[in-house]
Parts: sequence; structure tokens; C-alpha cells
Amino acid sequence: MLDAYDRKLLALLQEDARQTHDALAEAVNLSPTAVTRRLKRLRSEGIIRREVALVDPALFGRTLRLVVNVMLQRAQAPLVDAFKAAMDAAPEVMECYNVTGRPDFVLMVLVRDMGDYERFARAHLMNNPHVREFESLVVINTCKYRTAVPADPD
Repeated sequence: MLDAYDRKLLALLQEDARQTHDALAEAVNLSPTAVTRRLKRLRSEGIIRREVALVDPALFGRTLRLVVNVMLQRAQAPLVDAFKAAMDAAPEVMECYNVTGRPDFVLMVLVRDMGDYERFARAHLMNNPHVREFESLVVINTCKYRTAVPADPD
């Protein structure tokens, strides 16, 4: 599946996806043609899902981050699927995890201020008849935030 060259390429791309194929080739000791071929394969196989720009949320006035634990009335498949779809459609929800344990879902929510969060909570949590309970945790400080998946060898 993934060899050492693929892992090195993926590690480099996760740090800076704008690197040229020539720079990548030099860093992993392959030809630019081999790098191009490998990257095309990694994209076509879905190993590289997409390439995006990570921007500072503060530039868009979104400085309040919350972790929200959500408990549904029942963990029935149609209710779970409906909640997933609603969270997918909510732009304030940056991440949504269906988890084991007390909460059914853990959300990472990014808003401008508490007023924005209250509007989100009313629209998606308080007025949702399938939500039994939710708990909001305000993030005071982001101690670590990474998007890179460790590409260590197996």
C-alpha cells in the first residue's frame, strides 16, 4: 500500500502542500516524474482526500470555539442520521464526531461570540426534539491543533 517514499511525500505535503514536484523529488530522492506519478496515484486512491488552505478563524471574526457534547433521546439509526445531516449542514460546526460513552456526539463549534452560539444552540440543539441534553465547553486556549496525520512507518 504505502511505501517509505509515499509516507515521506505525505508528511511533506501535510506541512506545505504548495511545494513543487521538483522540491518534493529532491527531498525524497526521487525524480520529479516519479513524484508526479505517485501523487496522482495517492489522489486517485483517495489517500490524499483534498488539498486546502488553513486560515486563521479570527480573520473572519470567528474567535469563540466550543466543544459541545450532545445526548440524543434515543440512539436509533434514523435519529442519528438526521442529526449527522443537520450538523453537516450547519456552518458553525467544524467537526462532528459520533462517539461512544455518555454523549452520542461531540461537536467542535466555531462562532463569533456568545450571541452567535446561542442562535446556533437554539436552532440546532434546544429546538431539536431528538436532543435530550447538551453540554457546552468554551475553549479558553488552544494548546495544540494539528491537521497532519503522522506518516510514521508501520
